[in-house]
Amino acid sequence: MNSKERLFARLAGEETDRLPNLNILMQFAAREIGVAYSEFCRDHEKMVRGNIVCAEKYGIDCVTTMSDPMREGADLGMEVTFPADDVPYAKKPLILDKKDLIGMKPAGCGKGTRKYETVEAIKLYKKELGDEFPVVGWVEGCFAQAADLRGVNEFLFDLMDDPGFARDLLDFCLEQELLYARAQALAGADIIGVGDAIASVAGPKLYRELAVDYETRILMAIREMGLKTKLHICGDIGPFLDSIPVAYCDIVDVDWMVDLKEAVRILGGKTCVSGNYDPVAVMLQGTAEEIDAAVRECALIGKKNYVTAAGCEVPKFTPEENLMQVKKTLAEL
Repeated sequence: MNSKERLFARLAGEETDRLPNLNILMQFAAREIGVAYSEFCRDHEKMVRGNIVCAEKYGIDCVTTMSDPMREGADLGMEVTFPADDVPYAKKPLILDKKDLIGMKPAGCGKGTRKYETVEAIKLYKKELGDEFPVVGWVEGCFAQAADLRGVNEFLFDLMDDPGFARDLLDFCLEQELLYARAQALAGADIIGVGDAIASVAGPKLYRELAVDYETRILMAIREMGLKTKLHICGDIGPFLDSIPVAYCDIVDVDWMVDLKEAVRILGGKTCVSGNYDPVAVMLQGTAEEIDAAVRECALIGKKNYVTAAGCEVPKFTPEENLMQVKKTLAEL
């Protein structure tokens, strides 16, 4: 089986030659090919090269367009700082005053935009790899995008103090993300991930009342485009596992602090669970024996509806032998 066949068979509940490996590599992938992360984020050719090298060397069963959460915001006019070899960030929110949202239009994916680099990466993956590896595109979830544009604290206050404005902002974000997702679908993506990190910070009440509705609308639209879906919420989603929109998720990432047994109990059979050994204590700092044990334990818990991965991104300075150990363990399972 090649990687695309392996992953798609697993998602369909079929037998596979081994467990698919969906470890998330971003800063690690840039380091692997010796380029600064600022270049990896802004040059789709370097992103593609880093992902392909890592996929082939470490047995990763997908290639992705993941790098940072600033693509949409940058194209909307947010001032984004690119440290030489670290993750891009915004020094200040784009929407400082609520009136700034009035008349704001979603940004397209034309040449010169950061989203264009994503689209071109997908096209290049397809040219280089054909159907050997599944190509995973990426959009921000509406809660995450709203927090990027407004600022985390300001957005959380808006949710409580001015829910009408918060919904207007979320509606704008939904329109932006659907436009971005369609461009990736047309470019040839097989899966689109939705990253909604701030949803775990907002908490169970706001997740159930609001965040899940917007996640559902994005995931439904991606499914309607004919693609598979992946939901990634950093942090502890344990308190609202029962509210995850599994009907529209092909894969749900589970971070390391979540009880995997509970996640599989609630989500298993409805979606494919991905996770959740500790990216730092296991992948970055662990011994070969500890990595082997963690991969095996998670696989045993996950059973049929499961793919292997650390709970979140594999850290930049993870020893390469640690990723090779994951590959070795999976070959033995």
